[in-house]
Amino acid sequence: MKLTESEIKQRLIEGANYKRLYHELKAKSDAKIKALKAENKKLKARIAELEETTETQAIQIAELQAYVFGKKRKRHIAPDPPSSSPFIPRTKTSYKRAIPSADEITDTKHYFLPETCSCGGSFNKIVTKDYYEEDIPLPVLTEGYRSKLVTKHVVECSRCSKCGRRQSAMADVMNASTPVSLGPNIRLWVAHMNTTLGLSYCQIAHLADVQYGFKLSDGEITNILNRQHLKWLPVYEEIKTGIRASPVKHYDETPYKIQAEKMGHAWVMSDANSSDVVYELATSRGGGHAKKLHGDSNSVFITDDYAAYRNLSGTQQLCWSHLFRTSRDLKNNCNLPKGKQKWIRKWHRQFEQIYKDLRIELTKPYNLEQRQEAVQRLWSQVEKLARLTHKNIKDPDKLRRLKEQLLRAGKDKLFACLIYDTPCDNNRAERDLRQLVLKRKRSFGCKTTKGAKAMSTVLSVCTTMWRRHPDNYFGVLAGV
Repeated sequence: MKLTESEIKQRLIEGANYKRLYHELKAKSDAKIKALKAENKKLKARIAELEETTETQAIQIAELQAYVFGKKRKRHIAPDPPSSSPFIPRTKTSYKRAIPSADEITDTKHYFLPETCSCGGSFNKIVTKDYYEEDIPLPVLTEGYRSKLVTKHVVECSRCSKCGRRQSAMADVMNASTPVSLGPNIRLWVAHMNTTLGLSYCQIAHLADVQYGFKLSDGEITNILNRQHLKWLPVYEEIKTGIRASPVKHYDETPYKIQAEKMGHAWVMSDANSSDVVYELATSRGGGHAKKLHGDSNSVFITDDYAAYRNLSGTQQLCWSHLFRTSRDLKNNCNLPKGKQKWIRKWHRQFEQIYKDLRIELTKPYNLEQRQEAVQRLWSQVEKLARLTHKNIKDPDKLRRLKEQLLRAGKDKLFACLIYDTPCDNNRAERDLRQLVLKRKRSFGCKTTKGAKAMSTVLSVCTTMWRRHPDNYFGVLAGV
């Protein structure tokens, strides 16, 4: 059946309309699809950003939980690498107190058997056994004990009939503002209690009252510390100069508030080859304080990766304990996705093995050629590990920063310990800061900048002398 001319014309018009509508709809559909693709791309980027933020927050939450509630201790602890000094097991006698020497005995008491036994028999051979009892004198319980020594000074004073100048047999009497002063022993005792033991003013005053019946005010304690600061300042500078000249030293810092400044930081410089230590209580964490403490020394110094230490003169060794703890804490973070946990644990095991190899190398006898070979070998492992990535898993921000830190440090700052035969960690400085951290909890820092300077001097001198002369601490301190 043939179509008429009008039907053919009508169908051609309909076909043209269909074609036009098709192209219109296709253009609209393409534009909509393009807009949806762009929106989808933005949403994917936003989701990735939120996932990264969520992951970072999850890591921070786990760190806060560990800080507030503590870390769970594992029963099995991997053994440390072999040490150059073999472990010597303790004997049974090492758990008992040593027998006092003859010159330490202050009193002897004899205990005798009765002439006959309770049954009426006699004792054939009598032997004696010695037992020792060690104790301390307490003012209240010790008869005849003088807890406080009071010396009366009768000083002659007169005025010269010729020149008219007034003179005294004791020079200090002329400038004394009060007839009663504190002696040298109580000043040393207060300095020791406030610094080495880290007691607060209230605790010092209470202990002096209970133990010695000695009344002390906060103002008197402050005056004692300021007086000792002025007296010991040359010794403080001498200790600082000695540590600067040392071939290896440690640095670290911690917040320690100076209440008048509403901020503050405590810096520490420790000698790696002796027990000497110097503290500096400053108003901030600025790099100028680190440079002032360091001086123009050109020796090796061990620190964390804080930027203030990077521009100091000399050779810097980064603390491997800080790097290892960052990797370990990330490995133990249970808030990360399981896929990332598996990847991070694998990365941490390789980093831990490098750290163990480094510590083993440090225990070997020093040979420069062998140490240089070890540096090249360990650095190639570190560099390879720092560039190692997973094809499907994106590194957490904390791991990415750790990798950048390793590459930025380079072999010179990571393995200077092998070349110069120094420790590879900064644990010494962290331990030296611990007593200040404990004191901060008791006394909440210092009140004034003047008090901070006094604390720096007295704490440095007392701590150093305490470690140098543990058997004659107060005797040495009195002669300083």
